[in-house]
Amino acid sequence: MRKIIIALIVCFLSAGLAEAQKNYLITKNSVGVVRLGMTVAEARKVLKGYNVERGSDGDGAALIDVDKGGKPIMTLYAGEEDRDAPINENAKIEMIKVWAANYRTADGVHPKMLVKAAERLLGKVKEVFMSEIESREYAVFTKKTKGLLFQIDVSSEGKYMYAGVYPEGKRRGTRCTPLAFIIGIQVSDYFP
Repeated sequence: MRKIIIALIVCFLSAGLAEAQKNYLITKNSVGVVRLGMTVAEARKVLKGYNVERGSDGDGAALIDVDKGGKPIMTLYAGEEDRDAPINENAKIEMIKVWAANYRTADGVHPKMLVKAAERLLGKVKEVFMSEIESREYAVFTKKTKGLLFQIDVSSEGKYMYAGVYPEGKRRGTRCTPLAFIIGIQVSDYFP
């Protein structure tokens, strides 16, 4: 009888662990319980206990910030254009960017991970590039990660100015500095 009870406890714990891992899984079309194509109202419902409010960035995009206890968890883009307008609850989510390190891809890649550690899972960095307006940096790995884009950064207190290593006057390269890390993982249909 004792063995049966222990076996049942192990089964329940395993099922609970699998469900918890699913809630923090990053896929080509979802981050945890938030999926691309879901309305903001649907996302708000599954994000019960999280703070969901209007946000923006240096580009002036109308974004939706999701945080918990004052810590940024993810940013949503739902095709809205006016960052000063209230959130359109019927707008459909087109992009999710996750910042929290407890969210992971099936390969185990997560925000706050060093790029050199991610290379062990996704292959070498194939390309690094910097956006025009805000100079955000991104890494593309040799293993194809359909629907995912990895934003990278480097500590401003370190000896490197950028996470990527770029030829003089260029915004594209093929290497990262040793201290480069993944700051966020972006999920969108825009990335082939």
